[in-house]
Amino acid sequence: MKKLRNRVLPLVAAGLTALLVLWTVLAPAEARLGDVIKLVYVHGALVWAGLGMFSVAGALGLVALVLRRPIWFRGTRAAGRAALMVWLVYAISSMAVTWLTWGQAIAWNEPRVRATGLILLAAVVLAVVARLVDQKEFTALVSLAMGVVPWVVVRKAEVIRHPVDPIGGSGSPAIQVFYLLTVLTVAGLVATLVAWLWTGLELRTRRE
Repeated sequence: MKKLRNRVLPLVAAGLTALLVLWTVLAPAEARLGDVIKLVYVHGALVWAGLGMFSVAGALGLVALVLRRPIWFRGTRAAGRAALMVWLVYAISSMAVTWLTWGQAIAWNEPRVRATGLILLAAVVLAVVARLVDQKEFTALVSLAMGVVPWVVVRKAEVIRHPVDPIGGSGSPAIQVFYLLTVLTVAGLVATLVAWLWTGLELRTRRE
């Protein structure tokens, strides 16, 4: 497990990062946004990866509460941390995207942007509370709640300037293919992060 965490997973992460850079470089530009669209690919991939990881953490939390095995509680914690990290990276990177596309670093008048901020705030507050409570069942319940709440917030957010489905609505197969490759690569990176955090918790438990 130590070899997996210290050697294998970093190599996998490096390979996936190289692929992400490759897809970004080779991805086609767009008539209106030009090369900025390449950042939008990554931006969209981070959204799906963040929402997906909140759901994975929620699912693991449910499994942990049902099976009551410590390994699943540790997995829940690892996935929850990964979800928060991904969402934080997404929130920060979205500032660059909104600046380049709309001329604002934080377009707070856009409902989707406010939804991103609310989800981040909820995730941070609940993570701090869970850390203070320091009780595995409570952490699992928090993860279970966060597996649902972000989807509800995003679904209820109206659209003013943010396109509803910019990639899916594109008539370019090349854009859709490279976006799919970007999404899959980012998902692989997030899965690697979860595995790295999870194995770290397992190794810590063995040392104790």
